[in-house]
Amino acid sequence: MDVAAPVPHLRRNFIFLVLDAAIFSFAISFVDWTSVLPSLLGHVTQLPFLIGIIGSVQTGCWLLPQLFSARIVAGRKHKLPMVIVGSAISRLGWGVLLLALIFYDRLSPAAILIACYLTLGIFTSMDGVASLGWYDVIARTIPSSMRGRLLGAMTLCGGLLATVGGYLVQRIVGNPALPYPSDYRLMVSLTLGLLAVGIIPLILVKEVAEEDVMPTEPLGRFVRRLPGLLRDRQSFRRLVAVQLLVGMSSFAVPFYTPYAVLSLHLPEAIVGTFVIGVTLGQMLGGGTWGYLGDVGHKRTAIRLLAACAFLAPAIAASLQLVPFPVPTTIATAAIVCSYFFIGCSVRASWVAYTNYVIEIAEPRERPVLIGLMNTLSGVLAILAPLGGLLAGVFGYGAAFTVAAVPAAIGLALSFRLHVPEAIPTA
Repeated sequence: MDVAAPVPHLRRNFIFLVLDAAIFSFAISFVDWTSVLPSLLGHVTQLPFLIGIIGSVQTGCWLLPQLFSARIVAGRKHKLPMVIVGSAISRLGWGVLLLALIFYDRLSPAAILIACYLTLGIFTSMDGVASLGWYDVIARTIPSSMRGRLLGAMTLCGGLLATVGGYLVQRIVGNPALPYPSDYRLMVSLTLGLLAVGIIPLILVKEVAEEDVMPTEPLGRFVRRLPGLLRDRQSFRRLVAVQLLVGMSSFAVPFYTPYAVLSLHLPEAIVGTFVIGVTLGQMLGGGTWGYLGDVGHKRTAIRLLAACAFLAPAIAASLQLVPFPVPTTIATAAIVCSYFFIGCSVRASWVAYTNYVIEIAEPRERPVLIGLMNTLSGVLAILAPLGGLLAGVFGYGAAFTVAAVPAAIGLALSFRLHVPEAIPTA
């Protein structure tokens, strides 16, 4: 996009895109997959393996479908209708878990587990499909000089509302007036209602139609040319390698809350504090990565998020090295710090990675490259259950220690990323 040319509906789209992201973040704070959902499953099972499946569902269902939907998105002049339809189906998925919690006394623990997995699967898979068009809408409605500010504003405003959500979670979870599952039922209801309202700003965005689009490729030809996208683009290939290594550390994310409650004996209401911690990390990280992208330091943003990905499990693992019982205040502060760095890395990583890809990709290839990058990361979905087995056999401390290793390697590799420059269209 020519940054010097006037951009239609710039102010309007900027406002509604930020509002959409802010309401979305507020809604999801009540069912945060890094803390609230593991806490919910803690009422159903004590097995780390089953809790770890949350991470697999979230990662795999969000990332894996994107590659095959990318070819369809790339062939459409108007992406916003696909975004709206995909988002609507995605958000309705929370109705499955809500129904399970309404009729929990008639359901087995296994049924509650399945309802949670199914809900997260519907939500993340359709949200992943919609996100490809959403990224493209941003790229074509917001000039490159303002994209970092937009992504940062989304993260900042969403973080502020999600912090309020975390405070409310503190007041809801474990409240004697709201015994389980009434507390979680209320939070899922809030999520569903807010997500329904939050789709309105998305509908009000004015999309700029793409003039030159590629016709939708036959699936076979599309798949055959994917290896060339990695082979011929060294900058993109190294970015994918960094993302995979850093992403490997996220297999431990579902275990921080069970570790805090079951091993460190912190109260269940601490979940709300964890939501605030991860939200503040997402808010500060996303804003920082966006700003660094705008001023030409996209590689620095990726290096810093890799460092945060290392610090999250390293801090939690260090608690195992203390030869005496860790005081509650110190244990709480340490896990909140871990969640803060999870927010900076796992939750805000899309700002840094997407900003880098948008910069190096030709417009017609943008959805395909983002879809390929995210789908390759989808293979990490198998790691969370394996991490659960590791935690079940050797303890949570071992899982956190192992998680820190690939993040450290990814950090080292990030120093070999090239300065973003446009790449040729395949």
